Amino acid sequence: MSRQATQAIAAVLTLAIACTLASTGAYAAWPADKPIRLIVPYAAGGATDILGRAVGNQMAKELKQTIVVENKPGAGSMLGSQQVVRSEPDGYTILLGSISNVLNMYFYKEPLYDLRKDLKPVAQIVSVPNFLAVSKSVPVKNVAELIALAKQKPGELSCATSGVGSSPYLSCELFKVMAGIELINTPFKGGAPAIQSAIGNQTTMVFANEAWPYIDSGQLRGLGVTTAERSPYSTDIPAIAETLPKYDVTAWYGFWVPAKTPDKITNAISKAATDALQNQQVLNSLKQLGATPKPSDPQQFGDYVNSEIDRWAAITKEMNVQAK
Repeated sequence: MSRQATQAIAAVLTLAIACTLASTGAYAAWPADKPIRLIVPYAAGGATDILGRAVGNQMAKELKQTIVVENKPGAGSMLGSQQVVRSEPDGYTILLGSISNVLNMYFYKEPLYDLRKDLKPVAQIVSVPNFLAVSKSVPVKNVAELIALAKQKPGELSCATSGVGSSPYLSCELFKVMAGIELINTPFKGGAPAIQSAIGNQTTMVFANEAWPYIDSGQLRGLGVTTAERSPYSTDIPAIAETLPKYDVTAWYGFWVPAKTPDKITNAISKAATDALQNQQVLNSLKQLGATPKPSDPQQFGDYVNSEIDRWAAITKEMNVQAK
């Protein structure tokens, strides 16, 4: 075979391989025969866990890779987040983080990582209100009555939340300050155990973004949502801001990867997440959580995270939050 023929065949093969890689970019980005780990830094059964499994299952189909959800609760989501920070930046470890990753900067004196330096934004997924709810045995029907009861019994009522530094934890703290009441903020390792404590009357109330199914089924009485306006999925539950003007805590979730993860991988994960949010089965799961899809690319999510860092720096300073 002539040299020219050999070169021609090599060129054709090179082009074919390039086309194949382009059409199966997921395989090129994840060459190893092992699953992608999606770290959920909260207990199984909570909103973050449900969200991670719903979106993660569809992302696995988009990426043509196996995605395994691992629950790593503790320290207001910092333990799971730290595990991702320490992972190889190869696309095989993804963090499903939230507003808690921002709030930890202000509730802990020594956070276990630097959000801006150690993690790379990939995509925002959803925004969701926290619900303020009580068990049916608590003799209040609305936020105003709850505030009145708390003033009658200062320091006696307890508020279940999903851990120091979480958005439900902040929701309770902001509620205390703006209502001028004393409550015992009782943090749990996730929304699911916090909700069960309220259902079982171990705590007076609960702030949790996964409380809607329990309200809808009648196990809890919903008093308010923490967003500035009512949720489109539960319009009969008023916003707390209708009683306490300017009260607003919006929970949100998104994906991060280790800081040095290549852009090619980050963009592939971001696209898979965006595509997953268009799947009807995923959208049905989000609706059950009362969550609104908020797809974004890495730049948009990074800009949003930075704006949240600045916003909550000002609010926590005004609240005189004491880091622990």
